[in-house]
Amino acid sequence: MYGYEWDDETGGIRLNTTIAKINNEPRPVYSSELNILGLDRFWNYKNDDSTPYLWAESNRYIYRGRVVAKTQGGSVYDAPKIEHVEEPVKKGQSLDPVDVPKMVARNREILLALEQDAIKRIYNIYSEHRDKVDVFYVAFSGGKDSIVVLDLVQKALPHSDFKVLFGDTRMEFPDTYEVIEKVKEWCSREDIEFLHASSILSPAETWELFGPPSQRIRWCCSVHKTTPQILELRETINKANFRGMAFTGVRGDESTARSKYHDVNLGEKIRGQYNTHPILNWNSAEIFLYTYAHNLIMNEAYKKGNGRVGCLVCPMATDKNIFFKEQSYGAFTAPYLNAIANAYSTSYDRNDSLNEFMNSSGWKARRSARDIRNASTYCTFESDRDHFIARITRIRSNIHEWIKTLGKVDYIDKEHLYVSFKDVLYSMTVTLENGTVLIDVQLSAQAKSNIHFISYLKSICRKVAYCVYCQVCEANCPFGYISMHNGIVTIDSKCVNCRKCLEIDAGCLVASSLRLPEGGNKMGSINRYANMGFENSWIKSFFENPQEFLTNPNIGSKKVDHLKKFLTDSEICVPKTYSLTEFGRFIERIGFDNPISWGLIYSNMAYTAQINWWIKNIEFDREYTQDELLALLDESLSKAARAHVVSAFKNIFISNPILGREIGAGKCEFKIERGSRSLISVTRTAWEDPDTRVILYALYKFAEACSSAEGEIYRQFSLRRLLDFSAESEGVSPAEIFGLDELTLTRILTGLSANYPDFILAQFTHDLDVVTLNTEKRSIDVLTLFTDET
Repeated sequence: MYGYEWDDETGGIRLNTTIAKINNEPRPVYSSELNILGLDRFWNYKNDDSTPYLWAESNRYIYRGRVVAKTQGGSVYDAPKIEHVEEPVKKGQSLDPVDVPKMVARNREILLALEQDAIKRIYNIYSEHRDKVDVFYVAFSGGKDSIVVLDLVQKALPHSDFKVLFGDTRMEFPDTYEVIEKVKEWCSREDIEFLHASSILSPAETWELFGPPSQRIRWCCSVHKTTPQILELRETINKANFRGMAFTGVRGDESTARSKYHDVNLGEKIRGQYNTHPILNWNSAEIFLYTYAHNLIMNEAYKKGNGRVGCLVCPMATDKNIFFKEQSYGAFTAPYLNAIANAYSTSYDRNDSLNEFMNSSGWKARRSARDIRNASTYCTFESDRDHFIARITRIRSNIHEWIKTLGKVDYIDKEHLYVSFKDVLYSMTVTLENGTVLIDVQLSAQAKSNIHFISYLKSICRKVAYCVYCQVCEANCPFGYISMHNGIVTIDSKCVNCRKCLEIDAGCLVASSLRLPEGGNKMGSINRYANMGFENSWIKSFFENPQEFLTNPNIGSKKVDHLKKFLTDSEICVPKTYSLTEFGRFIERIGFDNPISWGLIYSNMAYTAQINWWIKNIEFDREYTQDELLALLDESLSKAARAHVVSAFKNIFISNPILGREIGAGKCEFKIERGSRSLISVTRTAWEDPDTRVILYALYKFAEACSSAEGEIYRQFSLRRLLDFSAESEGVSPAEIFGLDELTLTRILTGLSANYPDFILAQFTHDLDVVTLNTEKRSIDVLTLFTDET
């Protein structure tokens, strides 16, 4: 909320009223962290963790306002490299600890204002929602933010009117469990109910059953955090469809996505539950100052160099943080690192290659189970106009129970049944032969519900094949009609067919995590543009004089080669001859340097290896450093190739602000070093004001890609399908390309349907959710709609 400056006298931080946006997240540095980094060999200080000595901002270490050291790199087994910027004190002198009492005193006035504002907002939100909410609770993690939130809530509310809920993943820092015990004792003295929730499955079991989590496959949060908390609250208040409000320690400065949260949100992490964020606008400087001012518990993990606490081995952690964890908690991290190594053991023929894979954190980047030991496909699907057929070759759950979630079920006999789904009656046969379940559904050629029905039935099939009774489905049912106990699933006859249980990723988190990729890479190499990418100035020169650019020996052969690849990838030119295509002539007419042209080009490029990887792997509104991008890239690429790919993205987005910033493909922060652009971070954002005709073009490209992949005309989609980026398909939804949320996409499709009925019909009323494209039109025909630009 407030800006800060360094206070040389106290060695601490002094808040000011500039109301500056802070992204540096300053944190105190104690002797334990200095020792881990080996700085005790260079600096004199006492091994005393009662008071900090320095502060850190990201990789910079600051002593009384001066940057004295920087760290670079770091991994599981390798310490970060230390760059000594300047000596903090004269030779022979010792570091002075931060004068915490004086620092607190100098910030007392602002801290009091922060505290009073937060307490007032907590009480007002409580008063406004007390008649709408069954239970208020502090979502407690044992970290610095949740400790501050607990202190604020207990000052604002009667102690009997809220609970403290600890979601125990059983993978927490040992120091966190010490915090939990202290807080439990304090809650007992203060008459505050403390709840402790954990999964019925141990981490050892889930890491084996699901495979290790990754940045894209984070089953761990649902299984070990969210689900146990919902079930614990249900049992505590004895109400399945309870409405709760969680006071969380979420802060906007922690990530771009979190900075967009509001004071009160519904269903952010737990469906149908309120979340409120009392310290959303606080920064870490204010958090630590408040902690010192009120003598709150501080998790000892922070003193050992950990910027955040949570799970010991987390795919979202930076490599530097993984090193700190390994140094202090190696005995506790070992089972998880061993589980990762074991999961990938058959993919690496030598121990040194496996060690390199582990050290480079390649496991964090997986998007499928391609390299996971023993991963297999147990469900296959095929369909035509009249039938949908599914085969399940492994049975772990009762299919007849799960079918109840589809709709009203009427059995003719034990194998033949009818399911009423959205007022359409589907005839099904379910047979078991030689350990394989065969499902045959007779489809209605005119039924607009076929798409949804098949999608939900696929989810059911995956549950049957992969279920490990993790209870995520049970928690996802808002009415408590699903029960999973002793390896048996039971669906209550009162099921209202909301199908929330079927909307889990792939229908089952195990199936999602162990999904094998289908087919080979049809798009070519991800390292398509080496380390150069394609520069905006090259494209401009090409359109000014194509032959001159392509044949001039002074331009450089690599530039020409990369531009040629771009021209064919973007469909501007015919391969080999490099004459303009119909699309290329259109771009030439309207000019290439505008959002319409680049939106269309980007829609084409979504089907090339490098840009497709970017769209599929880079989350919206998350800031990525260069190291994080390198770690995300496929481990089969060499280090040099990964560096080239990142460099290419940097050049593409920086040289083209329309694509990078206006459309949002990649907003780059960079600095110039020795005449070269050095990437600091990149953030992918949604296109805030898209041209709807570009979205229509991208939708037709999506349809054409799906058609070529599935061997039939695929012109009808549901909104849910367009927003399901995990679906098995060659098509890339415009929502995924441009970051369109459900509300925006609905508005765009509705407007297109009204303005261009010859191209698209979107129906989102009277229980309909259907988008239909004209079977006689192609994507190239959409270009005729840009008459004003031509």
